[in-house]
Amino acid sequence: MTTPANADADSKQLFEALTHGVAGDDETAWALIGPLVRRDDTALYGVVCGLAESAAFDTLQQHGPGNFVLEVEHLDTGAEGSTDDLPPGVRFATQFVTAWANRDHDTAEALYLALYRSDPDALGVGVRALYEMAVVSLRAFCERKRKAQGQT
Repeated sequence: MTTPANADADSKQLFEALTHGVAGDDETAWALIGPLVRRDDTALYGVVCGLAESAAFDTLQQHGPGNFVLEVEHLDTGAEGSTDDLPPGVRFATQFVTAWANRDHDTAEALYLALYRSDPDALGVGVRALYEMAVVSLRAFCERKRKAQGQT
C-alpha cells in the first residue's frame, strides 16, 4: 500500500485518539478515528497499522521485533487456546498485530486484504479489537513507567 500525502496529520490524529482512549474517553477517541477509517482504503490501512504498532509498542521496546507472540487462552478455563477459535475480526487483530510487530509486513497486508475483501464487517470488529489492544497495552506501559518513577 502507498503512503498517503497526509500520513503525518493522520498519525497525529490517531495518537490523539489513543491518548483519549488511554484516559478512558472512548467516545472522543472514536470521533477522531472514525473519519480516518471512513475516508479511504489507504487511510483505513494506516489506522490498522498504527493501532497494531501501538498495541505492540511496549513489547517492541523491551524485546525488539521478531519476538512478538500473542497467547490465546480460554476465558473460563484458562486452558491454551488457538486463534482459530476466535471470531474472524478478533482473529484478524491478533494475527495482524503479531505479523506487524514481527515486521512481517507482507503477511500483515495479506491478512488485511483477505478480510477486507471477504468480510468488511469483520474488519470493523478487527479495527475495534486493535484499538482495544492498543489502549490496554499503552495503559500498562504508562502505569509501569509511573511506578518506575515513584508516581501513582
